[in-house]
Amino acid sequence: MNKRTSRLRAALAREKLGALLVSGPANIRYLCGYTGSNGLMLVTKKKSIFYTDFRYQEQIRTEVTGCRKRVLKRDLYSAFPLEDARGVRHLGVESGQLTLARYRLLKRGLKGIKLVPSHDIVMELRRTKEPDEVERIAAAQALTDAAFARVLKLVKPGVTENDLALEIDFHFRRAGGEHAFESIVASGPNAAKPHAGHSARKLKSGDAVTFDIGCRLDGYCSDMTRTVFVGRAASEMHRVYEIVLQAQSRALDMMKAGVLARDADAAARGYIADAGYGKYFGHGLGHGVGMEVHERPGLAAPSKDVLAPGDIVTVEPGIYLPGVGGVRIEDMVLVTRTGLRNLTHSPKHIIEL
Repeated sequence: MNKRTSRLRAALAREKLGALLVSGPANIRYLCGYTGSNGLMLVTKKKSIFYTDFRYQEQIRTEVTGCRKRVLKRDLYSAFPLEDARGVRHLGVESGQLTLARYRLLKRGLKGIKLVPSHDIVMELRRTKEPDEVERIAAAQALTDAAFARVLKLVKPGVTENDLALEIDFHFRRAGGEHAFESIVASGPNAAKPHAGHSARKLKSGDAVTFDIGCRLDGYCSDMTRTVFVGRAASEMHRVYEIVLQAQSRALDMMKAGVLARDADAAARGYIADAGYGKYFGHGLGHGVGMEVHERPGLAAPSKDVLAPGDIVTVEPGIYLPGVGGVRIEDMVLVTRTGLRNLTHSPKHIIEL
C-alpha cells in the first residue's frame, strides 16, 4: 500500500496539489485496504489519514494499513477536521465521486483552503495492474468461465432469461464472489439491446442468447460476453456471428503496448462496416477492468489512450439487428510488454444448443 501512496504523492506534485481527499470506495480500498461503505482518506505530502465512523472502528483495525486512523461522527463531510489539512493551500477532491452537497459541506468547513476538482488521479494509478492484481482478475474470470459452462447446460426452449441469470449469480455466490454488474441474459429480440438485462421472456427455438456476465472476487472484477443459439441459427445470424468473431480477431491481432486505443476500435469497426453492418455497431470496442468493471483505458473512437503494459481491457464488438437479435463476443485481455495474455477461456466458436 505504501508504494501506491508514494505514487499518488508524485502525481499530486505533478498536478501542483498539496493534498488529495479520496472519497471513491474503490480508490480508498486500493490505497489502504478498506472495504466498508463510509470512509474518506486524506493524502498530503507527508501523511495519510483514514476517516470513518463508530460502526467500522473494529473493521479498520484489521483492514486499514499504511495510514493513521480516525473515527469521526457519522457524516464525515460536515465533521471533517480542518486541523488535519492545515498548511495545505490546494486540496484536490474527486470530482467524479463527490456530490455537490458534500462539496459544499467541505468548502464551508475548510475555510482558507482552495478545493480543486480533480478527476481520475487514483484511477490512473489503478490502470496499471500489479502482478497480484492480474492474478485476482484472472481468478474472477476463471469463475466466470465456469459459471458460463454451467449455465449452458440449462439453455433450452421454455427456460426464462431470469432463470439463467439466477443460476449464474448463484454460482458466483457459492464460490465466494458476487456479480460485478447485473448479469445480462438477452434472448431473441432482446439480444438486439446491448444492455438488455434479463426478463421473464422464455427462450424459443432459433433465438440468439447473449450472456454478458462478470463477477467480483476478492475485490476485483471480470467481464465477458458470449452469444449462443437455441437450436440452429438462422442464416443471417450465422453470418453476423462470423463477422463479429472476425472483427474481434482483427482487433486482438493488432493490439499491443504502444497501440492507440482508437486504432484497435477502428480495426474491428472497419471490418464490420465493410461487411455492411456498420450502423449496427454503436458502442465502443472495450474498456479497462479492475476493482471496478469500467476503468481506463477506453477503447473507442474518441479515446486518446495508448495501450500500455499492465492494462487489462475488454474487446467486445457486436452487431445488433432491431427486432431480430444480436451478437456480441467479449474477451478480457492483459496488455504485456510482448503482446497480449487472454484471460478469457470460454469457447468462441458458434454454439447451437
